[in-house]
Amino acid sequence: MEPLLGVKIGCLFSLLVLTLVCGLFPICFKWFQTATATGRHRRVLSLLSCTSAGIFLGAGFMHMTAEALEGIESEIQKLVIQHKQ
Repeated sequence: MEPLLGVKIGCLFSLLVLTLVCGLFPICFKWFQTATATGRHRRVLSLLSCTSAGIFLGAGFMHMTAEALEGIESEIQKLVIQHKQ
């Protein structure tokens, strides 16, 4: 297994564990339960939900961008070599 692949798998696993722990942690507190939340609590819960969604989407797009740039770079190299011949 390539070292980079091992690092990617490790990061993916740690991101999954961190997301699950941080996502399930508020369930333990009564203050975060939607049924008992009122006014200010609902706004805070909404803000936290939006923030976590943004972080999750950002992390996903960041991983996709790196691999997409590698693919684009390899295709550009192929075109440059093709035009030189």
